[in-house]
Amino acid sequence: MTRKEEAYNFIKNEIVQNKLHPNEVISENQITDQLNMSRTPVREAIKQLVADGLVEMRGRENVVTALTPADVQEVYELRSLLETFALKKTINLIPDFKLDEIERKFKLAHFEKDWDKYLEIDTEFHGLITHIAGHERLKQFLKILKAQTARTRHVSSYNPYRMDRSIEEHREIIKWIRERNLDEAEKALAYHLQKVYDSVKTYLNYLNE
Repeated sequence: MTRKEEAYNFIKNEIVQNKLHPNEVISENQITDQLNMSRTPVREAIKQLVADGLVEMRGRENVVTALTPADVQEVYELRSLLETFALKKTINLIPDFKLDEIERKFKLAHFEKDWDKYLEIDTEFHGLITHIAGHERLKQFLKILKAQTARTRHVSSYNPYRMDRSIEEHREIIKWIRERNLDEAEKALAYHLQKVYDSVKTYLNYLNE
């Protein structure tokens, strides 16, 4: 991992986990001290975060981008379109053993009530749907959305009932993928994504405080 990648991952995680709050100024000096590195990789990392939409320039300051209901809706609509399209390409390619493995991981994280672990598995599962060899442009579009998606996923964890509902939604998607039933799998995926973003919009005030 390069120093730029290290700085990028650190700042991104601080934003996604709401340790750096919306509209908060990002201090290059503080980050360079925390990571014990020069300013150059930190500045390069911030440029990438600006491109990802997690940071914006306001005058000479780098500020954490606010997350508004309109932003959430846009990310939801784009993600729903792209993941549904991807599912058409991958439903017959995802092996049963991977679905079994993911389902076991979901159950364990749910049993332990471990949101961080649960979100990691959620990312892995949706990666199975969207990882498509030979569709490079789609991969690029999904990569752009990935940072925004990670942020909204974390917001949904504020809902104390969300994990219980989420695991049932994921079981339904897995069931229909395992049966290679595209119509039902698409419906289950669309329903799940809608519920994710309904939850996020409800709890946005926690993020923006």
